[in-house]
Amino acid sequence: MKISKAKATNLRSCLAAFMAAFALVGCEEGLFEVKNPGRILDDDLNTSQGVNSLVTGMSSDFSVSYDNLAFTTAILADEIVGSGSYFSTGRYRRGLFDSDDANGFWGGVQRARWVAEAGLIRMTEIEGYQFDGNENTARAWLFAGLANRWFGENFCGVVFSTPYTEDSRGPGGEVDTGDYVEREQAFQRAVAALNEAVRHGGSAGRQDIVNAAEGALAQVNVGLDNWSAVASHAAKVPTDFVWYANYSSNSGRETSQIWNETHGRHEVSAFMTVAGIYGAGDPRTPWTDCSDSGAGCPSGNGADGQTTHYRQEKYPTRDDDIPLVKGTDMRLLEAEKALRDNDLAMAMSKINDVRAFHGLDPIESDGTIGSGPTGGEEGSANLTSMSGWDILDRERHLTLWLEGRRLWDLHRWNHPHLDGGGVLYKATVARRASCMPVSDDECQVNEKVSGRCFTM
Repeated sequence: MKISKAKATNLRSCLAAFMAAFALVGCEEGLFEVKNPGRILDDDLNTSQGVNSLVTGMSSDFSVSYDNLAFTTAILADEIVGSGSYFSTGRYRRGLFDSDDANGFWGGVQRARWVAEAGLIRMTEIEGYQFDGNENTARAWLFAGLANRWFGENFCGVVFSTPYTEDSRGPGGEVDTGDYVEREQAFQRAVAALNEAVRHGGSAGRQDIVNAAEGALAQVNVGLDNWSAVASHAAKVPTDFVWYANYSSNSGRETSQIWNETHGRHEVSAFMTVAGIYGAGDPRTPWTDCSDSGAGCPSGNGADGQTTHYRQEKYPTRDDDIPLVKGTDMRLLEAEKALRDNDLAMAMSKINDVRAFHGLDPIESDGTIGSGPTGGEEGSANLTSMSGWDILDRERHLTLWLEGRRLWDLHRWNHPHLDGGGVLYKATVARRASCMPVSDDECQVNEKVSGRCFTM
């Protein structure tokens, strides 16, 4: 392209003026200079003003791994079918999970737990910070409790190392030694932390934190088989209450893994699941049939090229939050306690409270309680039985869909799905994984647990 002499002269004049302006501002204040505001120094958090950032970091470190847990356990359980081409997806949908698979999940929950517990120790030492009755103190205790709930519900056994200093203790005064202990110790640790969240949250006037902690106390007491405590704490949480793990589209770290693997990619599908069959049209389990020509999906199939893609719409954007504590979960725990007490009428009342909350018609049982979930044809939830336990199985499945809670229900119920069941794809083991083992990373650095790891 040719430029006329007049235009060339004008360009030279503009460039000269621009360079003159650049020269006037000097090298230190150049037009192209971007000043780095500097990172937040560690010592800057040791102030009363820095505590909010410290607790925000606890929230962030919790959320960054919890979404991947919810995504993976959905495949390991029966909530969703692996429809993609990842090597891990092929393993999980067949019921396989070993210590090498556990690495990232072990690291994620340990980080969430350690950051909260160590942060609380740090907060007690900050000059000028009012620790007692402070809402940030309450939030920190809540994250510590929820992280330990996550640990206990999903891992076959747990390991605790010293959280911050050599002479420090866990939330309940535990001495952390790095030994392998039963998962119940994570629940006990959570109880101590959550009771503190209730105490400080109440003093700070933060009823939302109190509700979340009371709900989490109900959840962890399930793991301790203390059903009177389950009922006591659950009754304090309103049906419409929800406390979330937070996500955002601000950065890749903050986005939801579930959205990424269902909307950004077709790695998992609701096809042939309880949500895809029994839950069709249920507001708790929304999904889009991507094989419908008008669905607007990039493809009708999963990333494996063959599984029909039923795309979940519970989290329709990359920054949708994942529920951690819900009042509807509390009503279903109350229903479960009623079944354990042989009170079918109360159980159905609680189940129908949840259905009414979601705008669904009430359902009636066949008058029998049963002795536990019976499982369906392939070992998932029984879609036709109207016994009390099978109704509860379906209702918890649909109410807590894709929230990282289903694998724990399967494990504690000794659900028939674990005995080689599958969703569309058959298991290749007689007994599916129902919890995550100690990670290979832990076994490599902690000789006390080196014999606890295995590969498949």
